[in-house]
Amino acid sequence: MLQRSLLLAALAVASAAPALANGTPVRVTVTGTVEYNLVSAPPLGNANDDDPVELSFLVYSGDYVDSPSFPVRGYRIDRTSFELKAGSATLALQSPWPAGLDAYFSIRNNDPGVDGFMVTRTVASPGGVPLNQNGGFGPLNHDFYVTYGGSTLSSLDILAAVGTYDFTGLTVFNWTIDDGPSNPTGMLFEKLVIEALPAGPTNYCTAKTNSQGCTPTLAGDAGLPSVSAGPWNVTGTNLINNKPGIFIWGHERMSLPFQNGFLCVAAPFLRTPGQFSGGNPGADDCSGTMTLDLTTALPTAIPPTMVTVQAWQRDVVDPFGSGLTDAIEVLLAP
Repeated sequence: MLQRSLLLAALAVASAAPALANGTPVRVTVTGTVEYNLVSAPPLGNANDDDPVELSFLVYSGDYVDSPSFPVRGYRIDRTSFELKAGSATLALQSPWPAGLDAYFSIRNNDPGVDGFMVTRTVASPGGVPLNQNGGFGPLNHDFYVTYGGSTLSSLDILAAVGTYDFTGLTVFNWTIDDGPSNPTGMLFEKLVIEALPAGPTNYCTAKTNSQGCTPTLAGDAGLPSVSAGPWNVTGTNLINNKPGIFIWGHERMSLPFQNGFLCVAAPFLRTPGQFSGGNPGADDCSGTMTLDLTTALPTAIPPTMVTVQAWQRDVVDPFGSGLTDAIEVLLAP
């Protein structure tokens, strides 16, 4: 690893190239355990030795800054997605966020003879990011980096780095929460997972055939829903006409036998207000539909977040009186 002073000096000439199209959403998850915790004030003070730790956040493959001096690329962290869980404690980034500061997940490739990853505010060097809990010297600082052998990564492209990184090839790691010059909390690193998320909705789970012999299904609009971009609909089709129904939504997948079908959204989940399926008048058939706009209908979902959705409908002929679609999972963006 290059000397810290050289890395910091290079930041003075680092160029911030204009961000490309956001590209593919990528989730980064780091897991481990608490090694020691000398912080007494909550929420971090609630974490105990050996408690599990999980850090997660989102970046986008096209939103990055390259260092002009080192083979290092910093992908901007979607700051609202940053979550650090240590035992029963949950922390986020400092709010309000300091003006002129950014947060990056940086990739080092053969720099000069090692590869690695770091969470930093200065692209090319370790430095950490401020958290939403104060210590004696101001906001606590989360500092994380791991260093591997120089043949671990093939490039600075985060999509080429998708995979799991553990102790294989690991040479150095640091995972601390700092209060000024001290490190009152230390975490033991176990693994880092980089996964590319689908750039649109993904169907999963199994629908329940309704009393009219139809298989109801959900479909989402193309691309990713974005609260700032306007309507993005989930539509249920092959529903029984003119019957009431609701959408069930949450943040995790599930496939649990339920009323001779499957409940596809894990608890805790929420229900939307009821709506009627419409369709042909008269006798029951499968011409009904229901629609949910994800950008306006989920007031407690703070983007970016993964959303899972399933539709439930009244089916009076069914032995359980209910119909269930399959489900979709999609990333709801800001």
